[in-house]
Amino acid sequence: MSETIRAAFEFEDLVADLLKANGFEIVRQPTTGADQGFDLTAFLAGVSWAVELKFYRTRRAQISLIRAAAARLSRLIQNDRVRLRGMLVVSSDLLPEHRLQLEQEYGIVFVDRTDLYAWCGNAPQLLDRLSALLDEETPSDDRSRGRAVSELPDTDTEPVSQPEVDTTGTDLCTELKALKKGKIAWKNYEALCDRILRYLFPADLHGWHTQKRTDDGLNRFDYICRIKQSTEFWRFLTEDLDSRYVLFEFKNYAGFIKQGQILTTEKYLLERALRRVAIIFSRKGAHKNAIKMAQGAMRESGKLLLVLDDENVCEMLHSKERGEDPSDLLFEWADEFLMSLPR
Repeated sequence: MSETIRAAFEFEDLVADLLKANGFEIVRQPTTGADQGFDLTAFLAGVSWAVELKFYRTRRAQISLIRAAAARLSRLIQNDRVRLRGMLVVSSDLLPEHRLQLEQEYGIVFVDRTDLYAWCGNAPQLLDRLSALLDEETPSDDRSRGRAVSELPDTDTEPVSQPEVDTTGTDLCTELKALKKGKIAWKNYEALCDRILRYLFPADLHGWHTQKRTDDGLNRFDYICRIKQSTEFWRFLTEDLDSRYVLFEFKNYAGFIKQGQILTTEKYLLERALRRVAIIFSRKGAHKNAIKMAQGAMRESGKLLLVLDDENVCEMLHSKERGEDPSDLLFEWADEFLMSLPR
């Protein structure tokens, strides 16, 4: 089980325990069969709640991600034959004015980390678990603005407008899998990767300099972007790897990426230019010898090269569509790569 999935399950268990400690009766959704579209069903004082949970590594998640999750939950409960109220529980902070606007817009209740800490008032034994999961050693000063369960608003009203559910991730994944591999479609692949990146990371990357020629006038790479420290992964690149820029390459090869492609890409990574990270989009991923070459670049020069395949890219697309942060997956894959480095 990946670290991201494990953290999400831990968050679900913790929220379920907090809800029970505050008077709710909890029914978990089955892990097999049809997907209900939300994680928990909760009952309190004759009211049934559809509870969706989103765990983000970043304390202040992007509003666009939360909106995507809210739209899916709002549409779901509107179409449900059994009257349900919606509750979206996120591990990040929401500004009070943003939360009020979102609740009015989507007709569901938003519960953030400050609320969860407030709920620990009825379950002090869960406080340490919550702080550990959210990676906080001591309570934050603004925690007092959290709402108790009794203070949750009445959302038994229709949302301001019918929310639009984002299907862009699914559409892009379908297009990617249908695209032919090899030289014949390399331009189409580059254009598609451009759209995928701009969908996945619109607020995380800047510059988008394309097809820059190297000094020898021969070799070219596809993108170099300036990193904005918006989430844990991008902060990791800038603060721990000292890379202010990230290089993207798009390889529409029918086979696995070989050692030669890794070596060529590594030459574009320059320590003094604060460019030490490359992310390579490929169709099938890297050959085992190419992985060894990438490991050597990290071990000897501190250069990080991540090779993604179609399945990795689609996983990020689907996570973004669900309102999750795709950079959390990049962080997980980078972490796995670094943890497995041989001596």
